[in-house]
Amino acid sequence: MTADASDLKPEDPKELRSFGRRGIRRTQLLKNLQHFVVAAELGSFHRAADRLAIVQSALSRRIGELEAQLGGRLFERQPTGVRLTLAGAALLEDASRILREVDLAIRRFDLIDGGQMSLLRVGFNGAAMMFAPIPDGLQTFRIANPTVEVRLTPMLSEQAFQALAAGSIDLGLAYELGYPHMLKSRQLVLDDLALALPEHHPLAAKAELAVEHLDGADFIGMDLAQSGLMAEKVAQALQSSGVAIRVLMETGSTEATLSLVAAGLGIAFVNRSQAGRHPPNVVIRDVAGFSVPLSLKLFWRAEIETPVLLRFVETLAGQFEAMG
Repeated sequence: MTADASDLKPEDPKELRSFGRRGIRRTQLLKNLQHFVVAAELGSFHRAADRLAIVQSALSRRIGELEAQLGGRLFERQPTGVRLTLAGAALLEDASRILREVDLAIRRFDLIDGGQMSLLRVGFNGAAMMFAPIPDGLQTFRIANPTVEVRLTPMLSEQAFQALAAGSIDLGLAYELGYPHMLKSRQLVLDDLALALPEHHPLAAKAELAVEHLDGADFIGMDLAQSGLMAEKVAQALQSSGVAIRVLMETGSTEATLSLVAAGLGIAFVNRSQAGRHPPNVVIRDVAGFSVPLSLKLFWRAEIETPVLLRFVETLAGQFEAMG
């Protein structure tokens, strides 16, 4: 059995950039992590060397290099094989994830480079799914692009912007909320907030609701930890009108909010687009003098724009345009 050729080949000078505070070479680190994962999973340097098609001494050298780079022991050597140390077990979980992500990145690059990206990762605000053109558009896109997997992940608008910045999603279906960003976008619809009330609530009987009527009312509020800037915008709009409300409880979803309203526990602001999808004993009313415009858009980074991504954008936008 011959040694791995990469063990004999000098490092490319372009790959000598350091990684982290320990100055670990990136290419060398990935190679060593790959060998470490195989050895850890098999529990034997001998079997791992066979799997990797290298001599055992080359594998031992790789593991030794990694331990030196990290500054700690990864394995306890035993007569019957090797066993991970606590630090080694922790590294195995992270290293396996890193190698999977590297492999995914390479395969995804090949697909993009060939113009046939087969995966679109879309983070979406759950409230947006209340718009009929969204599920209709997803179905239309799937039929027209059967080789493209659309992976949907529910998240708040704030989280979608963070995920776009981190590169963990390709598209964000989110409310703009005035975020400063360097993203490309396509507006789908301009929404607003309306008031959800139990059908027998005193305010529901008024011919016209004004923001002043809300002063002192008992509300089901938005969970600040989850709704972030949206809740801040509502608070600012009420404050500017001189209105103070009592927030009795907070929820993290529109469905939970409407259920509490239906039970008569308070009133709440919801997206106007949800007016047709609420419990039968809940009414949705506009409030004169109160407005929090909500621009629902698709966001993406210009550097990953592909024909497939643009087809997805145009498909969803087309559904809204057809709705008028």
